[in-house]
This record gives sequence, C-alpha cells and structure tokens, in this order.
Amino acid sequence: MWHTIAYVSTSSKLSNHQINELMSDSKLKNEEDGITGVLMYSDQNFFQIIEGEKKIIIELYAKIERDPRHYNLIKIFDRQIKKPSFTSFQNSYTIVNQEKDYVELQQFLEAEKSYNSKNYKNITYLAYKFMKLS
Repeated sequence: MWHTIAYVSTSSKLSNHQINELMSDSKLKNEEDGITGVLMYSDQNFFQIIEGEKKIIIELYAKIERDPRHYNLIKIFDRQIKKPSFTSFQNSYTIVNQEKDYVELQQFLEAEKSYNSKNYKNITYLAYKFMKLS
C-alpha cells in the first residue's frame, strides 16, 4: 500500500554545507528504501512530499519529527495513495529552483486539485513560494 505525507518546517541554523550533506544523505537513504518525492529548501524552511510503502513512510516521518535540524513541523497531509506521483526524480530528493525542474511536481499538484481542492491551493502556494515563481 502506497502512502504520502507532506509537511513544511523551519530549519535550525544550518550551513550550506550541512544542507548539501542533508540532501545527499537523504537521496542515498531514500533510494535504498524506495521512497520518492520532492524536498525543497528556501529561506531557512523545508517543504517536502514523501511517497512510498506506508510502513516506511510512517517510520520516516517519525524520524523527521525527531530530527534536530529543523522544528515547527506542520503536516499538510498524510494519506494513502494508489500510485506514486514522483518517478522522474529517480527515487531521490532534489532542490527545485527553476520552473523547468518541477514537471512532476506540477503533475502532482494537478492531481491534488482533483483530489482535494483546499490542499491544492495550499500546496501550490507553498511550492511556488519555495521555487520563487509567484
């Protein structure tokens, strides 16, 4: 059974090196665990959507909640899905900072529009703020 969780959080005071290390480590671990999604960082905030097997996603989010590298977690949604939305990231996380880099994110947002229009508005707003496109 596939599951997805999205959240935003505030970064503890991390250096650029620490952010890059976090991105690299997350990519390797998530590829091992079959997790897909997107991780964005901007102005000392994280926005993340994770997808994968329910047990793995629930355990990962519990670990994320305990991670001292960020605080003020706000869960946007937590639900079962039929299939993953993110595949072209090759089961990795990335910093999205250009409009051309977010094709799968845009497809996810469009699916969210039909699934839950309230979430669509909130997530679209956040994603665009993180990409500085609005």
